[in-house]
Amino acid sequence: MALVIKLLGGLSLWAGGFSLLYALHGYGCAVNWGQRTFGPFTQLGLALLVSWLALLSITGLFVYVLHRQPMPTDPMLTRVALIGAWGGLIGMLLTGAPVVLPARCL
Repeated sequence: MALVIKLLGGLSLWAGGFSLLYALHGYGCAVNWGQRTFGPFTQLGLALLVSWLALLSITGLFVYVLHRQPMPTDPMLTRVALIGAWGGLIGMLLTGAPVVLPARCL
């Protein structure tokens, strides 16, 4: 089971985080979080930014743990797990940024 988590964890974190950000954006627009401001941020923008940074931190921690604890069974599996984890982190960064940075409700 641990092997499956290590192999699929990075991309699973990306998929879950992507879904969470878009769901939070839709919910925030539905309840008018885009109209409430806190200094230079809207409530929607702040909620999305905090969520995105938390998701990036969790995915980055997963990459760090995989680097520190390679799988003893096969170096090829370790490489595949690291590629998936880095893919999840880069995917979280690139697909989360368009949601978080403008944070507009149409």
